[in-house]
Amino acid sequence: MKKTLTIILLSVISFLVSAQKELIMTQYIHNQFAINSAFAGSRETLSAFALYRMQWNGIPNAPNTQYLSLHAPLKNDRIAIGANFFNEKISIVHNTGFSLAYAHRVRINQNSRIAISLKTGLLSSKSDWSDLKLTDKDDLAFIENETFISPILGMGIAWYGDNFFAGFSIPDLFYSGSFNYQDPSINLAETNYIITTGYIYNINPQLSVQPSTLIRYNTNKTLLLDISANLLIQNMIWAGMTYRNNKEIIMMAGWQASSQLRVAYSFDYPMGDLNTLNSGSHELSLQYDFGYKINTVNPRFF
Repeated sequence: MKKTLTIILLSVISFLVSAQKELIMTQYIHNQFAINSAFAGSRETLSAFALYRMQWNGIPNAPNTQYLSLHAPLKNDRIAIGANFFNEKISIVHNTGFSLAYAHRVRINQNSRIAISLKTGLLSSKSDWSDLKLTDKDDLAFIENETFISPILGMGIAWYGDNFFAGFSIPDLFYSGSFNYQDPSINLAETNYIITTGYIYNINPQLSVQPSTLIRYNTNKTLLLDISANLLIQNMIWAGMTYRNNKEIIMMAGWQASSQLRVAYSFDYPMGDLNTLNSGSHELSLQYDFGYKINTVNPRFF
């Protein structure tokens, strides 16, 4: 019986770790740089984005994430750079890391660009088996904690303008299976591929609708699909919903306090098997654009 419970526990933890090989983030629509480094500099100023996520509230040791990004175009605006920093706790696993990105941008016309990018960084992962409450405290299999460091290597391509975006990215080519802390390698069969698109339709000067999609594809896993729609009121208040095909409904709301500052909140509500085990996931973010140069009351939403 004890062996069976241990196998079940490890299976759940393994799912949590493998399911979040890249950061799961609901509010990617306001920070595409987090999932595609080719969007570095897309806000045409130094932009900072901070996020806190509490996932699957109500489950003991549920995942939680802290994330910070900075990105900006250089004086030669064909070049942009950026950085991501993250810290996440997934059950007994603690991940910290960073990545640095370089993007080369080509202007298509006055209002749109195409960019290609490369990012690299490091991930440090530690499994603290002492966090488990075991009946047999002398079980040697759970005494030694494990730590490993893995490189990060990603790339992306993006096309964006004032009212639309589209992108394709590979957040990380390196793969190391759950609790397999040896020799991370490039394994295309385990690589995640992300496609995003979005557009703003102006219904009238006071009201706009903002549909968007995200596809996260892996040849060895099921496809993850987000379909979203947001309503923008006077370019100041926005609210919307997302349907995620893992049986989640997501509600979002935000306030554009100024042309530089945005505050946003989202709530992921599970409708599948996890519905009876947790009360949903919460995500709070702040975005600030330094040195905003465009003299307009309409902030950049993409």
